[in-house]
Order: sequence, then C-alpha cells, then structure tokens
Amino acid sequence: LAFLAAAAIVSLLFAATNNGKQQYPTHLRTSTIENVPATDTSANHRRQLGSLNLALALFKDPKSVITKSDAPTVDDLDNDATARSAVEVTSEHFTPINHGSRNNCQIVYVMGVEGATHRDFIPIIENLARHQIDPVTNSPYSVDTDPTALKSGLFGWYFNRKIRKQWGFKVTPEVDDPALVQRVVRESCPENDGKKHVLIEWATFPSGRRDDYRSYRVHRAHEWLAMSPEEVADSEEASNHPTDIEAFYRAYSPYVDIKFVVLHRPFLETIASRRDWDGGPEVHSNIIRGFMLMLRRFLDTHLFDLVTGRRLWSLVCADKITAENYNDEKEVDEARGRVLNHLAEFLGWPSGECEHCFDRWKGSTKDPIEVLGEENVPILREHMKWLESVWPPPGEEGIAEQQCGI
Repeated sequence: LAFLAAAAIVSLLFAATNNGKQQYPTHLRTSTIENVPATDTSANHRRQLGSLNLALALFKDPKSVITKSDAPTVDDLDNDATARSAVEVTSEHFTPINHGSRNNCQIVYVMGVEGATHRDFIPIIENLARHQIDPVTNSPYSVDTDPTALKSGLFGWYFNRKIRKQWGFKVTPEVDDPALVQRVVRESCPENDGKKHVLIEWATFPSGRRDDYRSYRVHRAHEWLAMSPEEVADSEEASNHPTDIEAFYRAYSPYVDIKFVVLHRPFLETIASRRDWDGGPEVHSNIIRGFMLMLRRFLDTHLFDLVTGRRLWSLVCADKITAENYNDEKEVDEARGRVLNHLAEFLGWPSGECEHCFDRWKGSTKDPIEVLGEENVPILREHMKWLESVWPPPGEEGIAEQQCGI
C-alpha cells in the first residue's frame, strides 16, 4: 500500500509538472518515471488527489509501526521526569493533516546551492514577513530567521544542548522521526498562543565544510571531489545533506505549511563566490551542478503542495532584483515591487508592500571572470551547456522576473 501510494504521488506530480509533453535530458529522469500520461491539473483535482495520496502515504497500521529512534518510551515517561518532558505520547502520529497547526505555522525554506547569495536575500524576505499583519488576530507575524529547533530537526545541529539534554534523545533521530517532528513543531509554533509563526530557513546545498564543527547528520563528503555531477546527485550522502529534503517535506507537511523559495544566481557568479573551495573552480562546479540536478529532480516531482493543491515552490532570480541590470531607478523599483507582490501572493501573506526590503541588497559587485581567472572560464562555460534544461528550474509563464538565465 505504501509503495502504491508513493508511486501515485510521484506520477501525479510529475505529470502535473510536465503536462505530459516536456522531454528532459537523461540525467533528469529517474528509473521509475517514464512515459507518464497527461493529467487534469485543476486546483480542486490536485487538492483532492493530493490529500488522498498524502493520507495513504502517511497512514500506518499502529500494530505495524517500528520505532525509528530512541525516543522516550511510555515506561520511560512513567519513571523519568526528563523523558516525561521530552515527548508527549499521543495518537497524532496517525493523523494525516492538522489544519489548525498548518494555519499558524509556516516554514519558508529559501532553497539554493552554495553561493546563490542567500545572505543578501534573507533580509529581504525577513523584512517582508515582518510587515505582515494577521487579518484574523490583527497581530504581526512572529518571524524567526534562526529557528534552532528546526535546525536541530533538519540538520542534527545542537545535539548536546537540545537533541540530547532538552529533548531526551540518546542519538540523533532521522529527519522524519515522528517524535522529533512533534518536538520541533510544538517548540517552534506553540499551540494556542494566538500568533502566526513564520520560520525562515536557508541552509544551502551543499553546506559547510567536511570538518564543520556543526553536528550535521551527514557532512560534506570527500568522495564528491572525484565524482561527476550525476554521481554526486545519485549519492546517498548528497540526498541526506544538509538534510533529506523529501523526508522533511513528507514528515512536516501534515503539521506545517511548507513553501520553498528557490534562489538562483548566475552560474559564473555562483562558482566565483567560492572559487577556492573543493580544490578549485572545476571540481567545485561539478559538486554544485550535482546538487542542482538533485534539487531539480525534487522540484519536478513536487510542484504542488499535497494538502492545498497550491504551488509548493517559486523562483527568484538574483539578477532580476539587481539595480545594475536596469536602465534607471524607476525600472528597478517596479521590478522589485513585482517580485515582492508575487512572493507575498505565493506565500499566502496579506501584503507585498515593503518600503525598505532592499536596503541591504547589494548583488554581485565583482567581475566573475576576473575572480575565476580566464584559464578556468572555458571549462565552466562547457559546464553551463550541461546545465541547459537542468538549472535554473523554469519560472512561471508570464512573469518576467522569473525568467532566469543560466
């Protein structure tokens, strides 16, 4: 049953994404998705089928459940105060969708590869979020751009002080462990506090260094240095670094409204920003392209949210909000205004008005060719040809600011 439900989800979303027409390069395909027929992509149809498939995918007969972690057991709760405080045992693990929780808890994951100018973009979306007023409570959104509980859940960070000491786990649970998910959601978005909570996460793909002090479940892998982009994308390490994005979406979406803002920066600028990483531009490019391929596969099969039927991700092109690419101040202000309005609409926020959202945005100021060195540019241009139809993912039709170049 679980296999059939999963297959139904993949088939529905892949067909909805491609409408049965678009042909992808071989490396974008998976072995189980071929010759998918066209399907009705109306919002109501997607919502009904998506909700049914999600329920089937998440439901497990309680008699068949195998504990996924060392989460405190019922006996532990009876005998140990720390364990009692670490988890509340309920039957909610078998409740497919908690609409009340989803209405008051949103995760906005700014998704992109390393070097895609996340640090400059986060103040924009944070500022926009802080301008929102909940029309139900007439209160401002509660915005968290450093959600420590979520970081512990997604990446395994803060093991000693949070996962072990505060939550009572002896080892880091898997990202989709039900007890872990419940702890993250309840700590991040307290029930009945009358607030709309927005958690903004932006860990890049990949993240950190191989010897990073942070307690990632899976660190940057040395083996990637000798791999092709396809091999990186297919590796188990990459699919779990910095987190298993598929498992995250599947486990958290019944309780949280998840949205992915996909951030793209021109490729040469992206590689130039980490010129000396991974031994140099060529190898670094191979790894970055591997993660671009991996993310594209996820995006192609997750165009619509399974609960609401609305778009799950939206594209932002860094060069479309950079002043140097426009003739005058009026043009750039209008383009940025359209980007903010579309983001607000996509995220379900009441307003796209944000007077100072771009005060800290600078964009790229260096010539990437000069940074990379002319000797490295020809091979990187060949890499750009490989990226055609892979990255960036396609923007929405009719939205000029989402038509990114490679």
